[in-house]
Amino acid sequence: MKSETDSSRPVRPAAPGRVGEPEEATGDEAALALLDAGLALMVAAPGRRPRVADIVAAAGLSNDAFYRFFASKDALVEAIVERGARTVVGYVRHRMARAADGGPEARLRAGIEAVLRQASDEDLARQTRAVLSNATGHTPRAAHVTVALVDALAALFAQPAAELGAGDPMRAARTTAGGVVAALQYWSFTEEAPGRVEAEHLVGFLLAGVRAPDCRRR
Repeated sequence: MKSETDSSRPVRPAAPGRVGEPEEATGDEAALALLDAGLALMVAAPGRRPRVADIVAAAGLSNDAFYRFFASKDALVEAIVERGARTVVGYVRHRMARAADGGPEARLRAGIEAVLRQASDEDLARQTRAVLSNATGHTPRAAHVTVALVDALAALFAQPAAELGAGDPMRAARTTAGGVVAALQYWSFTEEAPGRVEAEHLVGFLLAGVRAPDCRRR
């Protein structure tokens, strides 16, 4: 993918790690090769979980190399899900920073639209569907990664929510993050890219929710 200075695409993380934390390059090319190979196989055969043998063959590595980094295939899928979540968080942060001069509503709008891009961009949507289909119901920690993604996005949304007058900015931010992540999952599973009307409706709905009376101090 392109560099973070590119306004059209998110940045690919260097290695797996916790959602929302700064990236730290490990220099471990073998682990990255396994992650890339696993994702590529998921995208190439939607709905079919790749075997460890297929992953190591695609990465040009051995089974021993695989198990040196991952305890199981589920562990690899979890790492791919985490990496994807961190990519989304980094891209959202980047887009919100670019919208800083427009004020809090522009920043929050940019953040929401950045998440939705994962469903509207054909390549990104294909990757998102592949990862979700492999993670759902198979990897116990996939749900935890979703929670971590919502929390990381909420941390980014809280400040503009406060500036927009939300009485409980973190609650408003978490509701907004949860809503846009749920919409992303819906459009990913239905394999339908949100049109401009659908996307604008969701953005407007979530922005109105931040300003709703029950989000203000009484």
